[in-house]
Amino acid sequence: MMDVLPLFKALADESRIKIAALTSAKPLSVEEIAVAAGLKPSTVSHHLAVLREAGLVDASREQYYTVYRFNQQPLLNALRTVSQAPRPPEIESDLAQYDRKVLQDFLVDGKLKSIPVQRKKRDAILRFLAKQFEPGRRYSEKEVNQILVAFHDDVATLRREMVGAIPPLLMREKGIYWRPHEDDRATG
Repeated sequence: MMDVLPLFKALADESRIKIAALTSAKPLSVEEIAVAAGLKPSTVSHHLAVLREAGLVDASREQYYTVYRFNQQPLLNALRTVSQAPRPPEIESDLAQYDRKVLQDFLVDGKLKSIPVQRKKRDAILRFLAKQFEPGRRYSEKEVNQILVAFHDDVATLRREMVGAIPPLLMREKGIYWRPHEDDRATG
C-alpha cells in the first residue's frame, strides 16, 4: 500500500489548497499565483516546493517563465488506496456484531417488520440483503424484485437504496442489476 500521508500533509494548508485550485484551472507562474492568492512570491515558491515534492504540481518552462500545473493523478491514486484499504479486524468484528443486532431487531420470521429510518440501521439491512445476490451474476429487475419481496414488499425502495449506497451494494445498467465484487465497489 502506498504511503498517502505525505500527500495529504502537503494539502493540509490553506495556502497550498488555494495554489492547487488556481493551478488546476490553468498553468500559472509564481507571480500570477502570488497575485491571485494574495501571497508573497517567496511564500508561493515555498508552497510550490512542498506540492512538487508530493507530486501534486508539475513545472515547465514557457518562454521566460516557469509555469505550474496541478497534477490530480497522485491525489486520485491516494484516494483509491485509502478506499481500498482493508478495515482493521476489530472494526469488521464490531460491524458484524452491530449488523447481527439490527437483523435480530428488524427480521421477524425472515421478513423485515419495517425498513429502518435510521441510516446506520438501514445500511446494516442493505448489507444483509446484498448478500442474497451472487457477486458478478446478472439479474433482471424482475429477478431482483423476486429476491427482495421475500424480505419486504417495498422492493423499489430497497433496490434504489442498494444501488445508491456508497459504495454501491448493487450496480444497475440498462435494467440489469448485479452485486459487484469487492474490488469493483471501491472504483464503482
